[in-house]
Amino acid sequence: MAKFGARLFLTLSISVFLLNACGTFSPKPTLDFNPSTQTPEFAPPTAMPTFTPTPASLGSAENPIVIGLIVPESIPGQAEAMQSVLMHMTEALALNFSAQTYGNYIDLELAMQRQEVDMTWLTAPEYLLASQKDLASALLVTNHLGVTAYGVQFLGHKEGGFDFFYDPTTNTSQATAPEALTQLAGLRPCLTEEDSLAGYWVPLGYMNQNNIAYTRPVLTYSFSSSIRALYIKGICSYAVTYAISADPRSSSEVVNDLTDIMDKVPVIWISPPIIPNLNLSVSKQMELTLQNRISEFLRNFSREDLGKSLLSQMLNYEVTQLEPLHDTSYQPLRDLLTTTNVRLADLVR
Repeated sequence: MAKFGARLFLTLSISVFLLNACGTFSPKPTLDFNPSTQTPEFAPPTAMPTFTPTPASLGSAENPIVIGLIVPESIPGQAEAMQSVLMHMTEALALNFSAQTYGNYIDLELAMQRQEVDMTWLTAPEYLLASQKDLASALLVTNHLGVTAYGVQFLGHKEGGFDFFYDPTTNTSQATAPEALTQLAGLRPCLTEEDSLAGYWVPLGYMNQNNIAYTRPVLTYSFSSSIRALYIKGICSYAVTYAISADPRSSSEVVNDLTDIMDKVPVIWISPPIIPNLNLSVSKQMELTLQNRISEFLRNFSREDLGKSLLSQMLNYEVTQLEPLHDTSYQPLRDLLTTTNVRLADLVR
């Protein structure tokens, strides 16, 4: 028992000694700032490798070529024609296509900004907006009624004392815009409305571009109304309508009542074809070789009776055929509109 007590005492003594020794060498915590102490450099954690999937090629089943189209209202047979056109494109090109319709241009533009649309059909004001934002580039244009672009014509009453520079045999003018339009300075025009490119902004663009003054236009809200107002006299001195693709003076709603309209209201001056028809535009991300393949097929397809019929029904717009189109075709129109205060957003649906 004495031995056990001695061992226990020895063990406790050694434990106390070791505990005191540890306390002697442990640094005491302090809140004092020591300027000589260097701050260790921060080492960020090693980044883990990430996996970046390779996107499927455009035109594959996983990544079909999306064609956008503005369809404000349902038209019988339009959706079926669209699917038939896509089927012909898929079979001929061994590529996958899909269509996406939009109720208005704003929704379409948002999809283009998100790169959800690869190709789309656009009117002239819509294309000017999209190209201005670098969202699309012109590829093909519709030949409509034998022309790929249209212009405007300035009309005057036969008894208005004007000089007329229009040659009906060639459907062109024998004078420049300033030579023919200077005589209209200070007079009041009949125009349609402020959301019309051909009926309002292009005419004013020609007047502004050539520094020809005009008084506040009379808004008639239709081309036939402008012609009628000019015919009866006393409302406006001249009127401006679309031209080249057709002549609204010869429409049934005008000529049925005013049988002598072509004689009483002749053309003072007609512009060049400055407004391109409905076009097919492509995303700037689409490769040129792919653009060319699609363009070649659609041009050939539009020359066939079946293709012509399906495209016309799909677009709700008579298509004679499709022809190549470059962005430079829009430059004269851009130059003209820069002389006005037009807001392109007001001209799109």
